[in-house]
Amino acid sequence: MDSRPHSPPTGAPHTDTKMSIVRKIIAAAFPEKAPEIDLHGLRVPEALDRVSAALTQAKRDEVSMIRIICGKGKGSPGGRGVLREAVAGHLEKHGYKGRYRRVVEGDGLDGSIIVEIAEKKR
Repeated sequence: MDSRPHSPPTGAPHTDTKMSIVRKIIAAAFPEKAPEIDLHGLRVPEALDRVSAALTQAKRDEVSMIRIICGKGKGSPGGRGVLREAVAGHLEKHGYKGRYRRVVEGDGLDGSIIVEIAEKKR
């Protein structure tokens, strides 16, 4: 038996490329498994900075979507969250209009947002 390490045949796709494709397929099929950023407890400016950084990193990593957890605002003064609206406005302002959706939970409130990173082909 040959004990030399196996290397892929010349011209075969690189393993990183294969894994990138697999990650994209899994993220599309199971958005609940998409990479997440949790903004609980943050003020709007810090939250938006983190969203921008997460979007940049997702593009760099060729991730097809991410989940942004904003919370429902139940712990906010007055019980009304501000992050959901601030994040949605930030996404609209930075070219993600039509590329995100709010995830409505069983209680009728939306506590997270799924963002499609790559632009849809027209």
